[in-house]
Amino acid sequence: MVNALMDSLVSKRWYFFAITSAILLALSLQIAHMAFNGNVKVMFDENDKHYQRLLELETTYEDSSYLVVLFQPANKNVFEEQSLKQLHGLLQAIEQLPYVQRVDALPNHPRITVNGDNLDITALIETVDDLNPQTVLALKQHTQSQGDLSGHFVSENGRVAALFAATNLPDNNHLAAIHALGKEAQQLKQHFEQQYPGSTLYLNGDIAIEHALLNVIMDDILRVNPVVFATIFLLVGLLLRTAMAMASTIAVVAFSTTIATGINVALGFEMNPITMMAPAIIMVLAVADSVHVLTIYSVQCRAGEPPERAMLFSLKKNIGPVFWTSITTVAGFMGLNFGDSPPFRSMGNMAAIGIIIAFICTFTVLPSVALLFSSKQLSKPWSLADALARFSHWKGHGKPSLLIAAIALSLGLGFAIPTMKLNDDISNYFDDSLEINNSIQFAKEHIDGAQTILYSMNSGSENGIYEPAFLNQVDAFSQWLRNHAEVARVESYVDIIKQLNQRFNKDNPTYYAVPNNRQLNAQYTLLYELALPAGMELTHHINSTRSEIKLTVSLHNSDNQTLIQLENDIHHWLDANMPALNNQGSSQLLLFAHMGTKILHSMIDGSAFTFLFVTAFMIFAFRSVKFGLLSIIPNVFPALVVYGIWALWVGQVNHAAAMTFTICLGLVVDDSIHLISKYLDARRQGKHQQMALQYALSTSGTAIVITTITLTCGILLLSLSHFAVNDTLALMLAAIIVLALLFDLLILPSLLLLADKKSNAPQPAVASPSNYKKEVFL
Repeated sequence: MVNALMDSLVSKRWYFFAITSAILLALSLQIAHMAFNGNVKVMFDENDKHYQRLLELETTYEDSSYLVVLFQPANKNVFEEQSLKQLHGLLQAIEQLPYVQRVDALPNHPRITVNGDNLDITALIETVDDLNPQTVLALKQHTQSQGDLSGHFVSENGRVAALFAATNLPDNNHLAAIHALGKEAQQLKQHFEQQYPGSTLYLNGDIAIEHALLNVIMDDILRVNPVVFATIFLLVGLLLRTAMAMASTIAVVAFSTTIATGINVALGFEMNPITMMAPAIIMVLAVADSVHVLTIYSVQCRAGEPPERAMLFSLKKNIGPVFWTSITTVAGFMGLNFGDSPPFRSMGNMAAIGIIIAFICTFTVLPSVALLFSSKQLSKPWSLADALARFSHWKGHGKPSLLIAAIALSLGLGFAIPTMKLNDDISNYFDDSLEINNSIQFAKEHIDGAQTILYSMNSGSENGIYEPAFLNQVDAFSQWLRNHAEVARVESYVDIIKQLNQRFNKDNPTYYAVPNNRQLNAQYTLLYELALPAGMELTHHINSTRSEIKLTVSLHNSDNQTLIQLENDIHHWLDANMPALNNQGSSQLLLFAHMGTKILHSMIDGSAFTFLFVTAFMIFAFRSVKFGLLSIIPNVFPALVVYGIWALWVGQVNHAAAMTFTICLGLVVDDSIHLISKYLDARRQGKHQQMALQYALSTSGTAIVITTITLTCGILLLSLSHFAVNDTLALMLAAIIVLALLFDLLILPSLLLLADKKSNAPQPAVASPSNYKKEVFL
């Protein structure tokens, strides 16, 4: 049946080409409907309890996305008349940006004053005309005395001011709104810095991050993917040295990538910085399939075979190994479904679909394009066949010292892997060349609140937040938090009540406390809300039914493990002191921290699935338990080496680095499949061990070197992406792929000869260069 299909793929090649072309045209229309998503929240699983808690908190307190603008004046002194005027003007300019609801900053921060029974709330800077050295000094002293101002709206050293713009983005056109707001904010930054030379603005917050992610996606589409596309075809042209090879490979890659992308769009997959890797991966792997077919086809044509017979021979020789390698590679990417991050799952599924399409296109598109070219015009391709034939003879007589050393080194480095720390931090997701990375790092250095955890304290009843006992419990919890080493500040509604109580009692410090009167607390709240300027409400502090209070806990710079330890400390303290108020906190920062703790489980589950599937499939494909198990050694040990070096050199791993093992196991097995399958074919045909090894290396060696070069270069080029997660993935994958090739060429032959003891016949001399081609191909 397979032979009949191969005959049809050559004799009726234009029929298959026409069908594939029709599918291409139909699915290419889907690409126009491609959806883009730059929201950081796309990294989290919708079913994750911490993610659900964050959504609940944002809904309860009507929180919105924020654009954070950091202002550093030219003289690096916010408390100077000219700097404050610039800050006031900047505040007004930000208020005019599209989708901005309100802006919280030092100039419009509410100043509470009491005249008799009247409560007045005014802005700290109502007009810049009143600014003079005395008012500036008074403002500085007031800011430094208020814990909710110093370190938050102005850095503790007074060099940087922060403005927090709350936005209201439409649900039905979120992408366009982010793009419009981000673009306007960038233009404001440029205009401001031109107007005030030496002054600097840094754009931060989830709006700026999401806008940066969208720019990264477009940069990958317009810059990175074309570079990958051009480079792999240049390499194919240089290594195979024929226009036929380049044209055939371009056709297979173009068909594969377009059809796969169309299918992925039709299935509802979105493009984000992670899934943008899928098209490039499909390109590279489509080249790998093509190279194996084209290599044997070219050699057969140069040996004098008619083109159609040469193509038929190549297809028959490669259908099994290419199918096996495609299935195992698909298994590797499908293993990403065990991960906790939706973009990695989507990328794995998209790549898996593309690999299957690439396999099909290799046999339906490549024959038609390749046979358009005259076999007489084929140049001699770059070949390692002669060298590998002699190398096989050396390996046949060599001692297993290299094998022992490689295994010992791999196992030794493997013991370093458990020392790696798990750390996923959004601030490390962008490379140093991006403005958003500099802004995030600048915010960490100067402003409290760059890292936060949100808690909601439930009184248990409607209007229960006015109960003195409840408010005192929240206040006690807040004080404990403020004394924790990892906490920079705590913001809550309780602080407003205490401040109001002090103001209504002639600013007596002893009254900076929660009143022991429910009605009085309610009256304070009503007076405060009535006095607030338009656009400033309490909805980001208390919920609509007045039953819950939100605590915003701002942190010092902390890694994931420290953050989770803080969360555990909070749970233990609440459980011991206020069990009724114990609840789950959340924030994007905490979500990333928990994602890091789940990495190990994801890696184990995904890798176990891929390992078991690949092992079982290899045993089935080789029809040998021994050789199926043997194939795992040169595929697993390279990953041990790379991860061990990574543990010693970098010391920490994020989600991308952890999931790399699952992907690489499916990728690197390709070379060993081609080598072992050719070796077993020769052995089953009665060839001696030495001749079988020569046959395997001679027929597959050049192709696997070429595919490794193209695969490595293509994947390394993905590190051109400004999304640092892709850099990590690309560097680790490339290192493992290269090391796997060395294991396949240096270690696998020794393993084959040691494991295969069937023949005791004398070792034959290696075939001469003039005779070995006939021996291995005919």
